[in-house]
Amino acid sequence: MTDELGTDEEPPEKVRLEELKDEYRRANKAHDALRESLEEEVATGQYTDEEADEMSVRLEDSGRETLDEIQARIEAHCSAHGLRL
Repeated sequence: MTDELGTDEEPPEKVRLEELKDEYRRANKAHDALRESLEEEVATGQYTDEEADEMSVRLEDSGRETLDEIQARIEAHCSAHGLRL
């Protein structure tokens, strides 16, 4: 029995899931890079402690919001197509 999509092709639902997972990984990597950059700037004394704390909180909140939104899309896609995370 042969697969309609061919032997090397993944079903579109799995392809989309991998795209969403890649998007999550890229966003997480970008967030980590921003956090490291902020830490370096703080270490050089470019910001007061208060400014650094505020920036850190905003960065963490926005990063978590972005990652949570992507994760929700991943979970919804899996649920809609009967896939596992």
